[in-house]
Amino acid sequence: MRQLHHGEPWDTLWHDWHEDWRHLRFEMHIEPPSWVLGDMVLAQGHVGILFPSQVQAGGTNVVVYARCIKDGNRIEVNDPDARLPRDQSSWTR
Repeated sequence: MRQLHHGEPWDTLWHDWHEDWRHLRFEMHIEPPSWVLGDMVLAQGHVGILFPSQVQAGGTNVVVYARCIKDGNRIEVNDPDARLPRDQSSWTR
């Protein structure tokens, strides 16, 4: 999403990425744009996307398609401030 207005022309469907997929799928009975966008990302050989958080202003979310984590691909977490959980016990209070 950071590059939506840069580089090669993006499909106009990207402007609908933030639509409520639950409402569209379960109430309107249509395939949400985010699902179509995911298929497009995979078809172009990408393993994930970054997009702005709808919950935390200035935050960023990441989607990594697990089926792409093979053939030498890997995920490395960059957490210099140690804000992410270290193990399951990190989720308990």
